Amino acid sequence: MKRVLLYVPLYRDIPVARESWIKQQAPDTWVDVYIERYNPLEGQGAYPNLTVKSEIARQIVLASLYDYLFIVEDDIVLPDDALEKLLAVDKPIVVGLHRGRPETWGISGLCVKIADPDGPQDADDRPLELTDVKNRGEIISVTDGSQACMLITWELLLEFEGVMGKDYEISKRLSMLNVPLLCHTGVLCGHVDETGEIIGVKTHGCLPSYRLFDCSPE
Repeated sequence: MKRVLLYVPLYRDIPVARESWIKQQAPDTWVDVYIERYNPLEGQGAYPNLTVKSEIARQIVLASLYDYLFIVEDDIVLPDDALEKLLAVDKPIVVGLHRGRPETWGISGLCVKIADPDGPQDADDRPLELTDVKNRGEIISVTDGSQACMLITWELLLEFEGVMGKDYEISKRLSMLNVPLLCHTGVLCGHVDETGEIIGVKTHGCLPSYRLFDCSPE
């Protein structure tokens, strides 16, 4: 039986998100949910605390002999089969897909990047677009991804000391290790905004429709 620690670095209690975490299951898999409410670095903001809290979660996985760490941010609403689909990829690290906030990620707002050295952008990579998803299939190799919905094997966690909670540093470490970062585009998560609504077609009319991306309740 596989053992998974689903870890949430909680800053806000959002019922629709919390309910989606506790529904996670997969065949022959034991899932424990670890919600870390405590901020160890008082007065230093979310990101320094996230780094410390995520390192604690990494150490719990290694010390308690879990097989996977499943990181889920507190404003992410998981589809019921998110964990099952991510486990089925059977790779060291895989992320789900969610929209970012339009003011940060633009109209498409998909929170992963893919290599495109010949593209019009200055960098060698760019944010994933809807046409990329449709053309490349469900499992896509990406250059950068969010920890909002990320599954990591314990073997890879051995190499992650000093990078937990830092998206860019995780991507750099993976590149050094020659380990691909994969995105399962069928794991379509909701992203709760500051108003308490889920970012998606129903709440942001300027965002293009993409399958069942908005998983908010009717």
